[in-house]
Amino acid sequence: MKRIALIAILVCLVVPTVAEAQTLVVSQNKCQLDKLGDIRAFADSAWIPIAQELVNEGRFAAVGSAFHAWGDEWNVIYWYVAEDIPAFVSAFSELFSRAEERHPSSFDQFAGWCFEHKDSMYSVGPQTGPPTPPGQ
Repeated sequence: MKRIALIAILVCLVVPTVAEAQTLVVSQNKCQLDKLGDIRAFADSAWIPIAQELVNEGRFAAVGSAFHAWGDEWNVIYWYVAEDIPAFVSAFSELFSRAEERHPSSFDQFAGWCFEHKDSMYSVGPQTGPPTPPGQ
């Protein structure tokens, strides 16, 4: 149930900013708690900057990360918004390729820190918009 609530929160926060996108991919990881700082540093310095390049190129609509504050054991999450599943697969392949080229040992390191992983792909459904201004 906690995972469903997390996904609902991600959808509510992310999707309204990227209305053209139709696919949300959530990558959940169980990682060593004492390595969350290192994992976040990797996201800040490598993963998200490369993902931003792909957003700038129009290959992703948005990419983000979330780190455990409170909840269950799925403590490192990356999410991706793309036009559709084939667009996601193409953009993710390029993201992985660039990251591997620029940071060759980082994936082995990540695999040592994180011991379980799963991905979920969602077709984006109805959503809310910004609040209606008072008096309208």
